[in-house]
Amino acid sequence: MPRPRVTGQMTTTQAAKHLGMSQGQLISWVERGAFPPPSFIDNNSVRYFDQEWLNRATEILERKGMPDKGSGS
Repeated sequence: MPRPRVTGQMTTTQAAKHLGMSQGQLISWVERGAFPPPSFIDNNSVRYFDQEWLNRATEILERKGMPDKGSGS
């Protein structure tokens, strides 16, 4: 698994875990425009997400009636 090269950034796998969904679901939601684009994409096309992005994605899930499954951890 790629490691974030910038402090405070999460990979797709880490962000998906925080949101309680699979990596594939997260990518799908981003590609469909349901979630904002990643905070940063490196030159190897690795997506990185920061805390602000995670907060916005969590709000979107809550509005859709899908609470963040990782919030109790």
